[in-house]
Amino acid sequence: MRVCHICDTSVAGDYFRNIAAGLTESGIHVTLAELGEGEPPAWLNEIPGAEYFALGSSGKHKIPLAAYRLGREMRVRQIDVLQTHLFYSGIVGVLAKRFAPRTAVALMRHHTGVVRMLGSKLHIAADRWMAEKADRVMTVSEAARKYMKEIDGIRRDDIEVVYLGFDFEKYRPDARLRAEARARYGFADDDLVFGYVANIVPGKGHEQLLDAFAKITADLPNAKLLFAGRGSLDRVDAAAAKLPAGKVVFAGWQADAPMVYNAMDIFVQPSLSEAFSQVLIEAMGCGLPVIATDVGGAREVIEDGINGIIVQPGDTEGLAAAMLRAATERDDVSAIADRGNASVRQRFDVRAMVARHVELYRSWTEK
Repeated sequence: MRVCHICDTSVAGDYFRNIAAGLTESGIHVTLAELGEGEPPAWLNEIPGAEYFALGSSGKHKIPLAAYRLGREMRVRQIDVLQTHLFYSGIVGVLAKRFAPRTAVALMRHHTGVVRMLGSKLHIAADRWMAEKADRVMTVSEAARKYMKEIDGIRRDDIEVVYLGFDFEKYRPDARLRAEARARYGFADDDLVFGYVANIVPGKGHEQLLDAFAKITADLPNAKLLFAGRGSLDRVDAAAAKLPAGKVVFAGWQADAPMVYNAMDIFVQPSLSEAFSQVLIEAMGCGLPVIATDVGGAREVIEDGINGIIVQPGDTEGLAAAMLRAATERDDVSAIADRGNASVRQRFDVRAMVARHVELYRSWTEK
C-alpha cells in the first residue's frame, strides 16, 4: 500500500515524523508532501523508503495548478490513499482526484470553529464542500465530529475519529532540560512560570491569557508568562507592554518543544476554538498541571479537577482564578499533574494512532 500525507505548510513536525515511521514499520510506503516550496525534513533519511515532494504551488491563486501537479504525482507514484491536512491541502486534494481517480482522498479535519470565526462565507462554503466531496473524512476528536455534523451541517455519517498519538519518551519531565531552558529564557529558580505554546494568531486566546495574568501578578510577584509560537498580533503586544518589563517572554517558534514545556511550572491553554489541541497532551506528558478552556476535545483529555482544570473560553476572571489556584494549592495541583501524566500516557500513545490509521487505510483499499 502507498500512502501520501500532504499539508499546507511544513511536514517537519512530530506528527508527520511519528506517522511516517509508524506506517513504514507497518509495511506501508509513505510519501510526505507540501503545497509550497518546501524541503525534506532533516529526519526523513532515518525512515527507510519514505519519500518527499513539494508542489511549489501555495496560495489560493495557485489551487488549480497545485491540483494538477498533485494529481500527476498521485498517478506516477501510484498512491492508494492521499490524506490531506489543513484548508488548502484539502481543497487541492479533492480537486486532484479528477486527475487520479484510483486514489482514495481522505480529508483530515484539524479544526472546529476557526473557519467560521475568521473566514468569509466563501471559506465556510469551501470548508463544507471539501468535507462532503472527499472519499473519506477523519477528524481528531469526538467534539470535532459533532461540530462538523451539527454546526457545519456536513451531510455524511462516515466521519472517523483518529486521536493524535505522542512519543512520551520525548514528552516527559526532564530536570536537565528544565535547568537549561530556564537559563535560556532568563527565569530564576524561584520564578513561577505560566506558559502557552501556540502560534500567535486570532482565536488562540493570547490576549485573554495576558488579561488573566495581569489580574494575578499582585498576588504572585514572582510569576512570569512564557509564550512560544510563530507570529504576532498588535493587540497581544499592546497587552504585554502594559505589564512590567520581564514579566512576559516571547520565545518565538521553538524546534525543541519538550525544552519549552520543561521551562514551565503551569501550562495554560486559553484558546477560543480548537478541534483537539495537542499541546494539552504534550504538556501533560511533560508532567505539568494543565488549565484549559472548554473548547474542542478538551473534555476528551481532561476530567475537570481530576487530571486538569477546565474553564470557560473568554472568561478571564475564571481563568485568573484557576491560575491562582494552581499556583497556591500546590499539593492538590501536583496530584492533578501526576494523574494527567498517567492518563495521557495510557490513552494517547503514538502506536495507537498508527494502528488506527493502518486499520482505516486497509478497510478503504480492500477490494
